[in-house]
Amino acid sequence: MDKNLLSLDLRTVEGIRYLSAHFYPRRYMERWKEIGSLSLEMASQVQGYSLQQYKEEIEHFSFFESYFPDSLKEVELPDSYISFFDKLMEDFRSGELQRVITRFHLVTEGILADLGLTILNDSSRRLGLKEFNDGIKRIIADEARHFKFGLSLISDKSYAVKRVEEIFPEAMRIVMDGKEKLSYLGYEEEKLRDMMEKLRKARVNQLLT
Repeated sequence: MDKNLLSLDLRTVEGIRYLSAHFYPRRYMERWKEIGSLSLEMASQVQGYSLQQYKEEIEHFSFFESYFPDSLKEVELPDSYISFFDKLMEDFRSGELQRVITRFHLVTEGILADLGLTILNDSSRRLGLKEFNDGIKRIIADEARHFKFGLSLISDKSYAVKRVEEIFPEAMRIVMDGKEKLSYLGYEEEKLRDMMEKLRKARVNQLLT
């Protein structure tokens, strides 16, 4: 942990912890433990970069857990987040690769994680949290590869676009439910909505080109 973290404004620290918990939802891991085994099973079937991605996701959890030992399990996430990942677990249970890719790679990683990591990267850089910022930059590089890999697995682009458009309101709801805490980091509602819309359009355009 950066030594200067605890000297920051309490609301700023709360905002960082809240957003970090979206990447390592310690309080809810037991609820979604099945995703781990199902994703490993699917990764083994897909092969290629998939197994490496699984390993990197575990490393991301380890980063947040080591930086915030114990404290992330106290962070409550909104019902919209819980519902979103309950649906992701159902997608994994279905065994349908395209369902998983569209919710996980395209929306979870390509939109939600992109937004969250952008905010954490910007905030930690401004606040001089070097250790945290270094970790976030590594995760950003990993997530870019994950999204690109998912994109390469899309077999039906029209289905993927439809799914992104269907799932996007759920993602927006998660962000809006956390807008107060994100405002502690300097991101107000209008800015968040604009960033989300730009990400949605970018992902759809990538599917159509």
